[in-house]
Order: sequence, then structure tokens, then C-alpha cells
Amino acid sequence: MKKALSCGLLLLAFFTFSFLLFPLPARASYISLKTSLDSRYENGRLTVDVAALNKGDEPAYNVQWEFRAGGLTVLGDKIPQLPVGATMRTTRNLPLRLSLPGNYPLTLITHYTDANQYQFSALTLQTFTNGQDVYTSVAGQLGSAAFDREGRLTYRLKNGGPGVIIAVTRLVAPAELMAVPAERASTIEPEGEQDLSFTVKNFSALVGSTYQAFAVTEFDRDGRHYTVVSPGLVKITERRAILGIDYSVYIALLAVLLLLFVAVQFLKKN
Repeated sequence: MKKALSCGLLLLAFFTFSFLLFPLPARASYISLKTSLDSRYENGRLTVDVAALNKGDEPAYNVQWEFRAGGLTVLGDKIPQLPVGATMRTTRNLPLRLSLPGNYPLTLITHYTDANQYQFSALTLQTFTNGQDVYTSVAGQLGSAAFDREGRLTYRLKNGGPGVIIAVTRLVAPAELMAVPAERASTIEPEGEQDLSFTVKNFSALVGSTYQAFAVTEFDRDGRHYTVVSPGLVKITERRAILGIDYSVYIALLAVLLLLFVAVQFLKKN
């Protein structure tokens, strides 16, 4: 009886451990949009040329571009379907009145759905120049994060110049993610650094997806406007659970089974 019990416990522990380590493989089709963006600002108008190539293995549906610049948001026409290997293009003219010369951010959000009408979005972000281009000694570095429901992105801002910088930083994320808060103010002393933290929540992102986010820092100095853009990555991981129960519970159960096995062996010898 003791031998049968010990063998049963050992087999149960083995199968539990194997199931945790070697999940069943899965393969899914995907949509991959390679986007190119070009912009120029002249006479109070921002002209934006954009193109997207579907490099995935299934069509993208309801493709629509959203342009954000200078507090203005403009939606482009919606394309019902973008087949595999096909490219869509457009040119948009955005009326912008910018008070200071310098660099400003332009955000492009590509919205689309799959065949099941599940919504996705992708970010492209660059800067454009009003008048003469400007250089700044302020630099930023946005980290990366991996989580299932909620995580944190850390952003380090460094002022390499001689003057104090008073800046505002926004975390720009795809529609599937939500940043809390989305904006933070900071004051950086000369030759100083400051770390900012943003909580990112999973709103509708799928497991296994990787998203690019951007920290966009803007400030004015000496009659000019400056923009610092720093990219980061967010990976949506699988929740470590089986049948709704977290993996840690199974690991604890495995530990108990091993302890019982050792106890049975000890009793057997005595």
C-alpha cells in the first residue's frame, strides 16, 4: 500500500511538473503593417505623407489613420480591407499655427481590425520643424515592461546643459494600453537627471503582443520649442494560470506532493 501510494504521488508530481514546463504549442495568423511617415511644415500647414504595407499573412480590415499634432486630431478615410502584400497611401494637410520656432511632435496612430473585428492600433512618432531646426542637450531614455494586466514604465530624463529645464512629458501608447497618468511635469537642474514613472494598464491587448510606446518631452527655452522623443516596448505576457488558477498554486501543490513523497519514503524505512 505504501509503495503504491508513493508511486502515485511521484507520477502525479511528474505530470504536474511536465504540464507546467511544456504547454501545448499554438500557431496563429497575424497582421503586420510596415508604416512610413514623412512630414514638412510651411506657411501654417503641416503636410503629411504616409504609406502602410501589410507584411502579415492575413488581410487587415477597417484601416484608418489618426494624425495628432499641435493639439489637433484628424482622422483619415477608412479603408475596408488591406490585403496581404498591398500598400495604402495618403497625403494630409493639417492647418497648424505654431507660435515658436523649433521642433514639434507628430503622432500617427494606425487603427485596424482582424477578420473577427478585434481592434488593434500601431504607433508611429516623429518630429517636424517650424523654421530653423534646433538642438537640445536634453536626452531621455524610456525603459521596457512585460506584464499581463498592469505594469510600469520608467523614464529617465537628463539635462546636459547649463540652464534649468521645465518640461512636460507625455506617455503616448496604443489604444490597447492606458497610461496613468498620461502626463507628468518635471524640473531638471543643470547637469541633472530625473526619473519619471508611468503606470500602464492592459485595456484590450492580446497575450503575446508587443507594442511600442513613446515618451514625448516638450519645453520652451530662449524663444524656441524643443521636443525629445524616446521609444520603449511593452510586452503582454500570458497570465501564468491553468483553468483559472495561478501557476503559483500548482507549484505549491507540487511542493506538497514532493514533501508527502519524502514522508512516505521515510515511514516506509521505519
